[in-house]
Amino acid sequence: MSVKHPIITVTGSSGAGTSTVQSIFKQIFRREKVT
Repeated sequence: MSVKHPIITVTGSSGAGTSTVQSIFKQIFRREKVT
């Protein structure tokens, strides 16, 4: 695990809120300029 490639796990039933979580991480990555 590193700052450049963090390991992110999302627990919960498959498909439950994953699109919301995905969009949140996209915003974080964009803000932190992680590609």
